Amino acid sequence: MKRSQLKFLLINLLALAVLQPGAVAFANFDAPYGFLKDLSAWLEAYIGVMPLMVIYAVWDREKLGKKVIGGYLIFAALLMSFSYYLSKLVVADINPSFSFKDFLVLCPISTLLALMLLLPSLIHIHRLYYSYDLPLVIAELLVVLAVFLVYKKLRES
Repeated sequence: MKRSQLKFLLINLLALAVLQPGAVAFANFDAPYGFLKDLSAWLEAYIGVMPLMVIYAVWDREKLGKKVIGGYLIFAALLMSFSYYLSKLVVADINPSFSFKDFLVLCPISTLLALMLLLPSLIHIHRLYYSYDLPLVIAELLVVLAVFLVYKKLRES
C-alpha cells in the first residue's frame, strides 16, 4: 500500500474511532434505545464526515489513484444505504415518514453532536455503554487497534 493510501485509511479509521463515543452518548442522551440506535448514530456521524473524505480523496487523486477513490465511493454508497435502513428501523415508530433527505440532513448534525460530546463521553466512559453495546465496545477497540497498526506502518514507510 502506498503512503498516501495509508494516510487516507488512517484518516478514515481515526474518524470512526473519534466519533463513536460521542455518537453513542448522543444516542443514549434521553433514554437507552438499544444497540441499533447506538450503531445507527455512530454510522450517521461517520457518514456526515464522508463528504470531507471524498473532497480530500479528489484533492489527492493523483497519489491515491482512481481505484481507491472509486472503491471508497462504492463503500460510501453501501454504507449510506445500510445506515439509512438502520435509521429507518430505529425511528419507524417515532417518525414513519422519515425520508432519505431527512437522513442526509441528520448525518452532518450527528457528526457535530458526536464531536461536541466526545470529551464528556470520554470523561464518563464507564457510564457510556450499556450491556447491549458490547459489540460496539469491541468494534471501537478493534478500530483503535487498526489505527495504531496503520499509524505504525505509516511511520515505517
